[in-house]
Amino acid sequence: MKNNNNFILLLLGLSSIPLSTDAKTLLTSDPQSLLAIEGARLHLAPGQVVERGTLVIEGNKIKSILKGQAAPAGATVINMQGLDIYPGFIDPFSQYGIGFSYPSTEKTAPVYEIARIGGNAANGAIHAEKVWAHEFAGNHEEAQSWINNGFTSVQSAKFDGIFRGQGVHVSLADKIANELVYRAEANHFLSFDKGSSVQDYPNSLMGAMALIRQTLLDAGWYGKNAALAGTGALEFNAALEALSSEQPHYYVFDTQDLNSQLRAAKLMGEFNLKGALLGNGREYARIDEIKNTSFELILPLNFPAAPDVSDPDLSHHLKLAELRHWERASANPAALSQAGVNFALTLHGIEDKKDFWPRLQKAVQSGLSEQDALAALTTSAATIAGVANIAGKIEPGFMADLAVYQGNPFKDGKLVSVFLQGQEKAIVPKDVRPLIGEYQLQLGDKSLPLSLGYDSGIKVTLDGKPLEAQGTVNALLGRAELPGSNGKFRLKLDMTRLSGQAISSDGKTQPLTLTRATPKAADNAATGKASATTAAFVGALTSPNVAFGRAALPGNDKVHIQGATVWTSEAEGVLENTDVIISKGRILQIGQQLMTPPGYSKIDGTGKHLTAGIVDEHSHIALNGGTNEDTDAVTSEVRIGDVLNPEDVSIYRSLAGGVTTAQLLHGSANPIGGQSQLIKLRWGESAEGLKYQGAPGSIKFALGENVKQANWGDDFTIRFPQSRMGVESVMADAFDAARDYRKAFASYSKLAAKEQNQQLSPRPNLRLEAIAEVLESSRDVHIHSYVQSEILMFIRLAEAYGFKVKAFTHVLEGYKVAKELAAHGAGASTFSDWWAYKFEVYDAIVQNACLMQQAGVLTSLNSDSFEMQRRLNQEAAKSMMYCDMSPEEAWKMITINPAKQLGIDKDTGSIKEGKVADLVLWDANPLSVYARTEMVWVDGKRFYSKEEDAAMRQAQAEEKRALVQKILTLDESEKAGETPSDVLEPEWHCDTHFIFAGQNRSNQHQHGAHQ
Repeated sequence: MKNNNNFILLLLGLSSIPLSTDAKTLLTSDPQSLLAIEGARLHLAPGQVVERGTLVIEGNKIKSILKGQAAPAGATVINMQGLDIYPGFIDPFSQYGIGFSYPSTEKTAPVYEIARIGGNAANGAIHAEKVWAHEFAGNHEEAQSWINNGFTSVQSAKFDGIFRGQGVHVSLADKIANELVYRAEANHFLSFDKGSSVQDYPNSLMGAMALIRQTLLDAGWYGKNAALAGTGALEFNAALEALSSEQPHYYVFDTQDLNSQLRAAKLMGEFNLKGALLGNGREYARIDEIKNTSFELILPLNFPAAPDVSDPDLSHHLKLAELRHWERASANPAALSQAGVNFALTLHGIEDKKDFWPRLQKAVQSGLSEQDALAALTTSAATIAGVANIAGKIEPGFMADLAVYQGNPFKDGKLVSVFLQGQEKAIVPKDVRPLIGEYQLQLGDKSLPLSLGYDSGIKVTLDGKPLEAQGTVNALLGRAELPGSNGKFRLKLDMTRLSGQAISSDGKTQPLTLTRATPKAADNAATGKASATTAAFVGALTSPNVAFGRAALPGNDKVHIQGATVWTSEAEGVLENTDVIISKGRILQIGQQLMTPPGYSKIDGTGKHLTAGIVDEHSHIALNGGTNEDTDAVTSEVRIGDVLNPEDVSIYRSLAGGVTTAQLLHGSANPIGGQSQLIKLRWGESAEGLKYQGAPGSIKFALGENVKQANWGDDFTIRFPQSRMGVESVMADAFDAARDYRKAFASYSKLAAKEQNQQLSPRPNLRLEAIAEVLESSRDVHIHSYVQSEILMFIRLAEAYGFKVKAFTHVLEGYKVAKELAAHGAGASTFSDWWAYKFEVYDAIVQNACLMQQAGVLTSLNSDSFEMQRRLNQEAAKSMMYCDMSPEEAWKMITINPAKQLGIDKDTGSIKEGKVADLVLWDANPLSVYARTEMVWVDGKRFYSKEEDAAMRQAQAEEKRALVQKILTLDESEKAGETPSDVLEPEWHCDTHFIFAGQNRSNQHQHGAHQ
């Protein structure tokens, strides 16, 4: 049956025509244009409010602020009584008005060099010479998303490349571009994402960092040498010239995730650069580290949508980290503010720009003070963008950029207009503004709520249901069901008298009244106080903020382990019924039936085994953005230490397997790869906190199929070398170049100052710097190897250049040349029983480790695998089965032997008084497949225990249930947010090729499990 319970609303006298914002053609202010805005509350700056002031605007600037004085003679007066006026908001991170794109180049990979045109840099990701003011063109339609949120100016640049060029700060007014520019040479923009560059280098995150580091060094060198008289030998490089100017630059760094945010801060700190980092919304998780960077932030309100928990089977697989972040994301701005971190806000990162204010209001509800929120939109944003002298405040001489609100915007206030360079753009027509609000419509015995709003047109809802408003500027018609009534109704409203009549379809009339709803008591002024409605969190906050993260880092244990079987990995061998006392991070005493010092806890070691922590010579855990910079044949400038990932759960899992130290190596894609990083598995520490301080530097070299690209596919046939013979040539050439590099600096340093000023100084070269350290024996070589002929080749090459190879890693044909390895003094780190997984390892045998050890080679076993690393104790046991190696010698292959290969044996790798307390307590013989770790100490701190792990699993299950229940109680509107863009990185191996492009990561492939 058709329901005829409809009525028609006729709203009279409501105009929707906005004021004109046509641009003037004059560049200078119009002296005739004098405007006085009276009666409004003026928010001059955060914490500075003038009640019922008069704001005088002349042309495009603020002329004066009057209190209790009449408007100037001749001024056009606008009454804005009851409204709040704020400085126009500023977005320091946008691409507004930049329609430029770099020319598309169809090239088949790989591309090692680009054309040099017009003084461009040698790398296609460097565009530092671009001044985006030259490409800027205002776009009225594009500007609306900012204007409708109260923004009046933005800083813009093209988000393409690593060095992206100099931004431009512009007004959002609808004028010609020349009149919109506030700062033509604004901040330099930086990123780790090479963007549209077709050039292969860099294709890893560490490569991007190395390129930035080298470019900044080059800029300093270029600036120094370009000014020298009579040189005439320096090429013109527009990018370096732009970076080397005497005026210090301010950089805006697009970092995209929390780890990269912190590494960007560290990199900028190396060069004493000033700047701001693009936030990512997760700063709360490592707030102390963020605070200690001292950099300002540009913060997106990219709150995630609530995870889908509607299906219990699927919600079971949700990550705890994802649930935690959903709950805490809106409190991130408050956390930063409370930590004293200065930040600005941006629309960047929000797909639907209409969500900006609801999210900022949510951030205020979650603890951000209104005053700090206002600063993030105005004064802080102006400072970061470098326009604090003309924007961000209501002050004489500043641009007349204003945001006018009806009510408090940080609660439920509505934007009614903006002033752009002194010209008003109405968001809500003036005659509609007084009508906006909540009403109660009384029709007979029916009382229904009616709401009148404006969003690009008048919006009416009756009884919570939207009406599609139609009609002319003088009348609006809408249809909706009227509960309990029959027939159609036409409703005439007189908004001035709040009365009218309802006319049914048969002509009968009924009187009606409209009563304005009493507004909720609220202070319209932005206050400095945080909201009192901050919700309690049911999720924990740990370090790292993922499953198994620690609530707090462990302190130094003062422990007496009693009656254990102690595997010393020293000459004493295995000691039965032995006590070990640890204190202040070191092994204090070893003996039998020792007295427990006062204040020490006791651990009964009866029936248990205590060993030194396992040391892995070859690992790729805990990395971001690639293990290979697989572009050039020599990439010794890249550093694994730049890309540590302290959030990788493999750290915790390997700890549970008894590993306390690991060398993180570059992959095997190049004859000379990147610099290694030794870490302690201090789960819960920062990236810097993982690093093994004081360890010798090392670097990864490689031989075999990978480096000559034999298994890369048909496209990769142009990089030298393409043969095993060529590998030797590349290395020898690199050694010769490094020698010449050192000689050049030595010769230059001997010149008198006058002579130095008359010739080019040697260019700092990070690639050659690392190789020179190899020749000087200050950086150890760990070299990927398989075939005996290549092992012999590199021994001879090293001896010819006067350095010793620290370790051949993999070295599966080491048994064939064991005498030569021993004679050279090289170590060998191999697999227990991997063979035949590709052609060059067909001759591998399971007795390899034993035969090398018997020949006097310092031999260890490594994992080269996140999974095998957790059971290296079992890998060591295999040599007992394959060739009757003693248990003590087998255990040394994963403790003291790799420690010696890494140059850290004075501190770790064995149980000896005075050594660092890197210890593992096992519930059985550690060489048994049934053995499990009970406790693991790193630096004398208990970073793992079986009991704590069990308690954590139970607590996390309960936490996850609570978070899911919290989501289930929400309305659908409360679940809205951004789709998470996190990209899961693969588990890295030697040969993983992975093109890093910021958030767009692709082309991962590898050739076998161990390559």
